[in-house]
Order: sequence, then C-alpha cells, then structure tokens
Amino acid sequence: MARRRRPQTTGQYADWHFRSFPTFFGFACGAFLATLVLIDGELGNVMFIVSLFGVSFGIAHIIGHTLRRRGLDRAVEHEEEMERERRALAARDAASLEGETHSIRRRRRRRT
Repeated sequence: MARRRRPQTTGQYADWHFRSFPTFFGFACGAFLATLVLIDGELGNVMFIVSLFGVSFGIAHIIGHTLRRRGLDRAVEHEEEMERERRALAARDAASLEGETHSIRRRRRRRT
C-alpha cells in the first residue's frame, strides 16, 4: 500500500544511523558466530554468554515489533473497513430518501 513508501535516494547520500538496531544486531550475530567458531577459554565463555544475550534480545525485539505492527495494521484495516461501510450505508440512505421523495411527487401528480 502507499502508506509505507521509502524516500527516493537515487544519486544522493543515504542517511544512515549507525547507532541503531540493525547494526547492533548484526554485530551481536557476528560475535555469536565468532565465539562458536574461533574463541576458546575463559574469555570465549564470557563473550559467548554476552553475544548469546545480544542475539536472543534481537530476536525477541524482531518478533515483538512484527506482532505489534501486525496488530496495528489489522486495526487500521478494520477502521478503514468500518468507514467504507458507514459511507456506503449513508449513500444508500441518501439514495433511498431521494427515491422516496420522487415517488411521493409522482403519486401526487397522478392524483391531480
């Protein structure tokens, strides 16, 4: 839909916030993989626990944002549907009132 459009950045410098979730999550994933593959010993155990915490926090963060965004999208869709139904009902009522006034005029014309 049109509400989530990205700004056009062709040929321009893209503004990037280094201190943001994607960079920290990428660092945590890299550190986690590095501790699994490379580091052994006491420092490796501490780094493993810290990086495991970072990765688990990141995954929980992604899941939480996804669920919240889905709930908000559903609420917006529900409100839009209710508004469409309200407008359609108002249009039907207006059309029926208009038809009613025309039918009364026709009856009066026939009587006279």
